[in-house]
Amino acid sequence: MRKPFHLRLKQEYLPLFIYLTFLASFFGSTLAYPRLSYLFLYRIFLGFLFVLICIDIILNGVEIKRFLNFSSYFLVGWSTYSLLSFLWAQDIKSAIRDQVFLTVNIVVILIFMYYSNYIKWNVLENIILFSYVVNILVGYWEIITDRHLWTSKIPLYNLHRTPSTFFANPNDFATYLVLYLPFILNFIVREKLLTLKKIVALTVALLSVPLLILTTSRANYIGFVLALLVYFLLIDSSEKREYLKYAFVIFLFLIVLIGFRLDFGFLSKIGGVITTQLSSLSDFSTSSLTSNVRRELLIVYGLSFLYDYLFLGVGAGNSRVLMEKVRQYTINVELHNWFLDVLVCYGLIVFAFYIIWIFYIIYKLLHVKDSNNKLKLPAVSTIASLAAFGISSISSSKMIEMRIMWFLFALALFIITSPQEDKGEPEN
Repeated sequence: MRKPFHLRLKQEYLPLFIYLTFLASFFGSTLAYPRLSYLFLYRIFLGFLFVLICIDIILNGVEIKRFLNFSSYFLVGWSTYSLLSFLWAQDIKSAIRDQVFLTVNIVVILIFMYYSNYIKWNVLENIILFSYVVNILVGYWEIITDRHLWTSKIPLYNLHRTPSTFFANPNDFATYLVLYLPFILNFIVREKLLTLKKIVALTVALLSVPLLILTTSRANYIGFVLALLVYFLLIDSSEKREYLKYAFVIFLFLIVLIGFRLDFGFLSKIGGVITTQLSSLSDFSTSSLTSNVRRELLIVYGLSFLYDYLFLGVGAGNSRVLMEKVRQYTINVELHNWFLDVLVCYGLIVFAFYIIWIFYIIYKLLHVKDSNNKLKLPAVSTIASLAAFGISSISSSKMIEMRIMWFLFALALFIITSPQEDKGEPEN
């Protein structure tokens, strides 16, 4: 007997559009007609999803209990405080812009939490693997051809053979590589047999390293190492053996490349890039106004503006407006530090709760990891990604617009609120 529409809506149609929205998020405004660049596929799917949710609420009501937790209290409170900050914001247009981004992204997180019982993890991780493969392929196409997608700003920076794929700049692409690599590792350590998915995951994990290096994103170098370290420390002993086995295979592969010069000088070029980037970490020359000095000035001026506003925050989106006043010293108006951006824009109270919320998520994920749950390995990969996020988030300039960051938190809340025991969904 066919299910009634209100059940099919919640169990079939809504999950489908959640998957489509999640998939489209990894390709951003590239999936749009250039003359209507603001109307890309992600926003279209998200619009349909919101409509279906409204219909679901009308037909099935709202389960209030699913919102009675610390995460929903904090996220709704954050959005509310952001609206309140309009009262003292200097630029209402910038405040509205950031308010829209903040509210929409928070709603997406709440959707993953609310409909977690109807979303299947294996579909989500297959989407992550597929998008990762596509990004890797496009990244190598950019390096080989020195051409880029129409949304990339690489030509404006006069960079050559630097990957950015579906992102605006190489820093954002590097952040994506680091934050979602732990989910790719799950395919390698979990599946015992050498399946197609395992081979693909192993290949793209290996190929992601040269791309990450060529982005010259120093913060993400550190985030990459941190993600691997946390992931290795948290996985089970049997998974550690699998992890080390394939790490050894990769090591031998690199030795062969170097020994027989099969890389055509590619590895030596990468070595030079790494050396240059690491040496630049200690370059604080004020005469040339290096990147480190500019970052220092951004922090100093950002905190000074926060002090002027009595630590209540300068208002949603208004950090850029105030930084314009000192642009002659900083060059950049973006704070280039997500945590500093939250602190300066929304104030000390929101920032404190934001940090508490992240640790709360990690605490809950550790509980999932230690339980008899099908999502224990995804919980480990999410913790590793959140650990890297603390460093990688200082690389990109506009984290509030980066859907990949918000979806990381959406995945975390999905895992926390959707306990799936051994009798639940299949792993593969």
